[in-house]
Amino acid sequence: MTATNETYLPTYEELYVPPLNLTSSALKAGAPYFGAFCDKESKEFMLCKAEEKDPRKCLNENKAVSLCASKFFHKVRENCAAQFTNYWMCLDKAPEGQMSYKFCRKTQLELDKCLSEKMDLYRPEIGWMSKVKLHQTDRPKPIEKQANIQSIPEAASSVKDVPEAVDSLKRTNGRAL
Repeated sequence: MTATNETYLPTYEELYVPPLNLTSSALKAGAPYFGAFCDKESKEFMLCKAEEKDPRKCLNENKAVSLCASKFFHKVRENCAAQFTNYWMCLDKAPEGQMSYKFCRKTQLELDKCLSEKMDLYRPEIGWMSKVKLHQTDRPKPIEKQANIQSIPEAASSVKDVPEAVDSLKRTNGRAL
């Protein structure tokens, strides 16, 4: 996106969201649950991003996702801190730095059990995140700008000359003279 002097750029205060101070292994450990917990906020943001085609118009939706993530990880810490820590540390210590889930099924089951009992939150089945789902929203549909297309009569007449132009290129082996 090109910016000019007239382009509105949001201030730092408008952009600021408190950061999630988590390691990549902790983020990976919580990702499936976060996806289920913050499903509505994530879909609102992705819908806005797809419809508006301008990230500045989706700042509030982006903040909602970030705040939901913060709320989610705080709730996990309050309810299942030990199980979550064991799980992300297992991912962190997986062989060759792979952070693969297959090495941590035991700690994963412990976290699954804790989250289901204390937060009524379940790990989504494999493929659930990629399934097409209808999303109901309160956001108004953006107004599409109509392109200002004018009829150009001389362009239509030049289309008739195309076969002759192709024949002349063939005679010159595709090179312009």
